[in-house]
Parts: sequence; C-alpha cells; structure tokens
Amino acid sequence: MYPDLMIDSDGSESTKDQIINVLSFDWPLSVRNLYSVLKQRYSTKVTYQAVYKAIGQMVSEGILTRAKDGYALDLKWVKRIHDQTEIMRVNYFSEQHAAILDRKSKSSDAIRVFIFRTWFDVEKYLYYLQKNHVLKSKEKQIICVHHRHEWRPLFYLRAEYNWSRQLSGLGHKTFVLCSGDSAADRWSAKFYNRMGGHVKLGANSAEPAEVMVFSDLVVQVYIPSNFSTALDREFRKAKALKDIDFLALIRDVFEKETEIKVVINKDKALADQIRKQTLAKF
Repeated sequence: MYPDLMIDSDGSESTKDQIINVLSFDWPLSVRNLYSVLKQRYSTKVTYQAVYKAIGQMVSEGILTRAKDGYALDLKWVKRIHDQTEIMRVNYFSEQHAAILDRKSKSSDAIRVFIFRTWFDVEKYLYYLQKNHVLKSKEKQIICVHHRHEWRPLFYLRAEYNWSRQLSGLGHKTFVLCSGDSAADRWSAKFYNRMGGHVKLGANSAEPAEVMVFSDLVVQVYIPSNFSTALDREFRKAKALKDIDFLALIRDVFEKETEIKVVINKDKALADQIRKQTLAKF
C-alpha cells in the first residue's frame, strides 16, 4: 500500500493525482503496470486508454519523464513543487510563530518583530526574504552582512553556491564583516570570496545583533548568548574543519529550540547609512 500525497484519499482525486501518488514510491513503471496498480489501489473504473492519455499529457507538461523501463516523475518538476511548498512553509511559519510587534515608526517606516524557535528556521526565513526582495529589485543591490561567524557554507554549501552565483550573475555585490577568524571562518570566507563576494574577518561586528541589509530593509537577528558562546567555543577549538563536531552543533545550537528575535526595519535612510559604514571598512 502506498501512502497518499494528496489531501483527499476517498477516490475523488484525478487520474493524474493517482499516477503521481503511485510514482512517488515506485518507479519506473510501464503504462500497463501503472494501470494495474491504479486498478488495485483505487478500484478505479478508469480505462487503459484514459491512463495512457493522462501519461502522455503529463509527459508533455513536464511532470513525467519516460525512461527505457517505464515512466517516472520528472526531477525538475519535483524540485519546483518542493521549492513552492518550502516557501509556503516558511512564510506560514513566520506568520504563525512570531509577530509580537507590528506597527509604524515615527518616520512611517514599518517595523516587524518575529520570534523563531530554532536558528535554522531563522536562516531559512531570511534566505527566502532576501531572495524575494533582491531578485525583484530592478537595481543592482549592495548587500551588507555583519556576522559573528561564517558557518553557512558548512551546512548549506550547495544553496550558498547557487545563491552566490545567482547574485554575481545579476550584478549584485555582497560585503560581509565577520567577527570570527577561526579555521572555519577562513574556509567560509575563501569560499565566498571565490564566488565574487567580499568577506573581512576579525571585524568586531555583529554586536549585540547580527545584521543584514538589502534593498531598503535592515534585519537584526538577536542570537541567545549561550548559543553564540557554544558556536564560539566549537570554532575556537577546531584547528581544521575535520575537528568540528557538526552533529553537536546541529543538536545543541542550530536545531535546539529557543527564542530568537528577528527585527525587520524598512528604513531606506538607515539601510544606506549601514551600507556606507560597512563599505568604509573594505
């Protein structure tokens, strides 16, 4: 028996939905085998000809791909679905878990404050927030970041590679001030610099909050001191990347539940000021 991916499992979903469900757990399958599984699982009255037609349409729509041994879900389509659902998850998560302040400042610039439960959730939200604003910008952006440590490539190497390449290709520039200067920081800085970024280590920044500036947004992230201290300790003692206890960092720092406050201030004047001060250090 296959688990259902669709919300309705009472037989009301379409033949295409049923085909997606089956091929999510067993592939590749020929038209005849797919038809047989559909008959057994759903007791459907759909004809072989209808299944054949649906498969043909799904191939032309980019949902299925045809291989020598049968049909399977197209990985590009799967990735698109994953990206869309992940964006929805992050957006809904942020709305449900956090707005403790939503008001207008004296200068009529919106300020929003969120509370997130894990550091990984913060990074995931900021990643999509940044993509949403930067990629929609018609102007080339100067993105400024003040971090305590550069750890993101250690956990998100492929995502950071793709994002850095995309920024560089569109003409955007990133300038990062990093307080740390450990082996891990140096490795990450080398990665970003080779991707077209600009990272300065030992910059004594990110106090009391880490800062990210893009477009007209100023984002401040207040990491609990015990989490920052734990990351400091692990990075200081690691003389090389192989010495880092990644599982301990995930368990005790990045995935451990806490309260992390994120303040998002839409203030162009402030964003420009921080950009100017950051660029002056390069």
